[in-house]
Amino acid sequence: MERTSLEAVKREKGKGGAASLRRKSMVPGILYGKKFEPVTLAVDEKMLEEAVKTTAGMNVLLDLKLEGKDTVVRIRDYQADPIKRNFTHIDFQAIDLTQKMVVEIPIHIDGKSKGVKEGGVLVIDRRTLQVKCLPNAIPQNIVVDITELDVGDNIHVNDLKLPEGVECHHDVNFSIVSVVAPMKEEVVVPTAEAGAVAGAEGAAPAAGAVAGAAGAAPAAGAAPAAGAAPAAGAAKAAPAKK
Repeated sequence: MERTSLEAVKREKGKGGAASLRRKSMVPGILYGKKFEPVTLAVDEKMLEEAVKTTAGMNVLLDLKLEGKDTVVRIRDYQADPIKRNFTHIDFQAIDLTQKMVVEIPIHIDGKSKGVKEGGVLVIDRRTLQVKCLPNAIPQNIVVDITELDVGDNIHVNDLKLPEGVECHHDVNFSIVSVVAPMKEEVVVPTAEAGAVAGAEGAAPAAGAVAGAAGAAPAAGAAPAAGAAPAAGAAKAAPAKK
């Protein structure tokens, strides 16, 4: 675990003092811990940025020098400018090197799975993992080898090989990474236009195609339909003899 030093100076409480420090390229902050009364302080902005540029990142251990005394601390929280992304406030927590602590560790995906080579899609479900370990045993990252992952396979938290002395407490065996089959594109089949199919609803019948349609003359010798008016000029039937 990387460890570096950082100098700090005490500061007065208040927003006005904090704004004045920022104009001087100083980052206002606070130091607290189990055996510490909270102390307001400030650190040089450039030195702070250099400290977190190590491979440990925000998990770096710091020997904070304040008024001639060194205290081992870690960055517990911070605030940054939404545009410039520079530190605007920093929280330091004093730690005991003999006591385990909970930290968030980045997950590093290693290799290229055979499932991806065959056209599968890699899905990363977790990018960090919360672990518990001694301050001097904080790993830089958790390496996950995905070389043997095929389509439909995944790696769960119980499958991980954590460094010695590192624990991960969890109730659910959640997924870390998986390989899924690519989604197939849906093919849309065009439907027939209305009226294009013979006999479709609303289609006009061919002229003279329907026998007995309204207004159509019956075939020669055919009896007229019940209730139908006789054709013009047709002879009246002779009355039956008694």
